[in-house]
Amino acid sequence: MNLDAIAALLKASFLTAASYRVRFVQAMITSLVTVIPVFFVARALQPMMGPTIQAEGKDFFAFLVVGFVVMAFVVMCVDSLPSQVSGDINNGFFEALLGAPVGTPTVLVGMVAYPVLFTMARGALMLSLAAVMGVHMSLARIPEVALIVALLAIAHFGISLVATGLMVAFRTTLAIPQVVITASGFLGGVYWPTSVIPSWVFTVSKFVPLTYGLRAIRQAVLEGRALPQLADDVVTLAAFAGCLMALGILAMSLALAHARRRGTLSQY
Repeated sequence: MNLDAIAALLKASFLTAASYRVRFVQAMITSLVTVIPVFFVARALQPMMGPTIQAEGKDFFAFLVVGFVVMAFVVMCVDSLPSQVSGDINNGFFEALLGAPVGTPTVLVGMVAYPVLFTMARGALMLSLAAVMGVHMSLARIPEVALIVALLAIAHFGISLVATGLMVAFRTTLAIPQVVITASGFLGGVYWPTSVIPSWVFTVSKFVPLTYGLRAIRQAVLEGRALPQLADDVVTLAAFAGCLMALGILAMSLALAHARRRGTLSQY
């Protein structure tokens, strides 16, 4: 990895985003404003939902805020790279990037560096406001949370690489990002614990990486559980991360070889 090249791509993305000041500020304000209606909805539903989330914080407001923040991160991981590559292919910039003497992994990491940092900043703002509104989070479990977030990122960037590879080779993602995002939102425990999902759907949720990552994050940050207590979910998530990233790297490598062979990298 060429860190200087990644930093240069990060700076370029930041300067581009900052040039749209109103959109930039609006995104931050929207993140904060979202927390307020969630607070009142969660308080109204607390008597009903409280008993179902005993192992994930007990407080439904905290449950939802953490779910929204992690879900936003997953959406970014799955969708940002194929969307950006699609635009860059359309304007011919993607081929120029791949021609730079820094290697394809450096280019791909540099392309998603800004979305990752921006999404994390928005998430930090939402969690900070939630803390002001009474959510108690265990800061001592930040290392565990960082590990789980990293595994979630690896797993979902693996899926993103598959979608990006399809975009490079065939100019379509086959709606993979949309399918994964929808499945994660409804089956990954974002809005309700997976324990309340009907049994026939619960089986499907076992194949959603977010199911394990989000449950482990909530138990770490809201219940204060240490890594040994989260081992089952973390190990399963690590297996997903390894398999999906390997699949993504293979798909991207095959796609680039196909596009170079046919000379279609910049052809839309």
